[in-house]
Amino acid sequence: MEKSTFDELRTTGKLPSPSGVALRIMELSRQDDVGLDEIARVVQADPALSGRLIKFANSALSGPRRPIAAVQDAIRLLGLKTVRQLALGFSIMGQHRAGACNAFDYGAFWSGSLAAAIASKTLCLRTRSAPPDEAFTCGLLQNIGALALATLYPDGYGAIILDRPEDGRSLRQREREHLHTDHLELTVALLEEWMLPRVFVNAVACHEDPDDGEYPEGSRQATLCHLLHLARNIGLYCGADDPARRDMLPDLIFHGARIGLDSEALALLIDQVVAEWREWGTILEVRTTDIPAFNNLLQASKDAVHALPVPGNTLPQDGGVQSAQVIPLNSRAEDAMRILVVDDDRTILALVSRVLSDQGHQVSTANNGHEALRVAMREQPQMIVCDWIMPEMDGLGFCRALRETEEGRQMYFLLLTAREDEDNLVEAFEAGVDDFVTKPVSPRVLLARLRAGQRVVRLQQESMRDAQSLRRFATELAVANRRLRQAALTDPLTGLPNRRYAMERLEQEWAASRRSQRTFTLMMVDIDRFKAVNDAHGHEVGDQVLRQIALALRKAARSEDVICRLGGEEFLVISPDTPLTPALRLADRLRQAVCGSPMTMGTLRFPLSVSIGVAERGPGMTKYDELLKAADEVLYHAKRLGGNRVQASGLGATQTTPNGTNQS
Repeated sequence: MEKSTFDELRTTGKLPSPSGVALRIMELSRQDDVGLDEIARVVQADPALSGRLIKFANSALSGPRRPIAAVQDAIRLLGLKTVRQLALGFSIMGQHRAGACNAFDYGAFWSGSLAAAIASKTLCLRTRSAPPDEAFTCGLLQNIGALALATLYPDGYGAIILDRPEDGRSLRQREREHLHTDHLELTVALLEEWMLPRVFVNAVACHEDPDDGEYPEGSRQATLCHLLHLARNIGLYCGADDPARRDMLPDLIFHGARIGLDSEALALLIDQVVAEWREWGTILEVRTTDIPAFNNLLQASKDAVHALPVPGNTLPQDGGVQSAQVIPLNSRAEDAMRILVVDDDRTILALVSRVLSDQGHQVSTANNGHEALRVAMREQPQMIVCDWIMPEMDGLGFCRALRETEEGRQMYFLLLTAREDEDNLVEAFEAGVDDFVTKPVSPRVLLARLRAGQRVVRLQQESMRDAQSLRRFATELAVANRRLRQAALTDPLTGLPNRRYAMERLEQEWAASRRSQRTFTLMMVDIDRFKAVNDAHGHEVGDQVLRQIALALRKAARSEDVICRLGGEEFLVISPDTPLTPALRLADRLRQAVCGSPMTMGTLRFPLSVSIGVAERGPGMTKYDELLKAADEVLYHAKRLGGNRVQASGLGATQTTPNGTNQS
């Protein structure tokens, strides 16, 4: 959107904007000398915002830690930027719960936006593609342009929403045609105005159709586009009814696979999002609903089958079934259905069973509702033909009991009845009956009704087959994505994480350390005289040396330490939550492990050693590059002193002892 156009809209004073406490927080966050205590005083002026920030700080995002009860602690943990963004999102939500656009469902908008926010946070936490706390606000506001259009043009935008053009023009096309802008363009302009992180603004710009984005597949920006697209669909999923949710399952599974989530992982994630959505809905007074477990919805159509009935023979006049000549269709064995016939009249039971079995169907029988329920659960028929009036449990009682089971909800239920009055038929359909045939039963009508029901069953089968294929493809895609990512982040020679992984992990540990005020150390490890080994024995021996030293480092390190190969003869060790003194002991253990693993290849044998530079994150460091530089400098110092030693970066003069631990 051109700046002049946005400025014109802003001058109307109708665009969504923060006010009160949120606006003050945003102003203070732009000042360099503002302190946390001053921010806390502003936040405490709004008890609702205070409670929401404390709740957010105590959420699963923050990991296991002592529960937070004070606003100051919440701000310190989340960071000023996150507090500013959360205050912005909560403020706009509070001010725009209703409006003048009658066609715009404000409650559904915020309900879906809240679910998308929680999904964005949870997905970022799962994939580590971006800071999850910032993702929450971005997910909450990723469709704010639609709310803005409803606020700016309540009547005109209402007409656009209600318009259902036959030419299939999308909502964005209709918006641009009538308003010369669209909700996505306006969303991006607002997020830029509110100074949300550029990486998220770029992702929002193409999240509605990630494949149209300009970012390379597999890049971080492309991953965020797909992530926000999935979060948006999860928000729509939460706001839909059960039939609509089932229609959405294939898309959800597919887009989950695009970011490396198979269907099982996606099911766990969505159930977690739904639980948190309901909890936050109570806190924020946003409407939510009960939603079945994701896997239950996936299993709901598991009994759908191929089926197409094929009529056939002439039946004798007997019992309640009228004799009639049936015109045969082409019969195929794969079209046969499993059908349960239920009637207490043995003559009708036998005749109806013969009508169906003569068409190639597999027929089971029962004499009453109780017996039928046991047979149905055991044999899982695709269709049931049942009389209404029976002893013990009648047809409607059997149908109601069947519909209470997961398996029974998928069975097509055809009722045989002599009752044709309106009230009785309404009662039957409300009990779960799909269709009915009046008595005395005409085979032509019975088979015609079966064909109609079989089309429904066949569509369910095709849908299930497509869903199974999609799930299989999605699982394969998720596995392939995981393998590709693992290959992209792994050094093929040593099997250790490579430089790319090392830099991503270092950035994550730096952010976590800064947010939680935890320390961590970094070790630069360099093989002594490695060039001489290559020159004297060749690169094949050099490769074996690299593999042997990588194995020695991995065995000597702790489970929480991250060992990566940076390239050449250099390795990096990241030690979270480790102060300098224990890090020095660990570094010397790594050095000794290498010294204790001399190189042996046939008759070739020579000692190995490494030099290690150790640096601890200091209070004066502002970015992780400084920590890398500090470790590299002391490593260089250790090499100059002859190698096979540990050198540390700290305060005071440099003191060195050959083959030992040193601190500078």
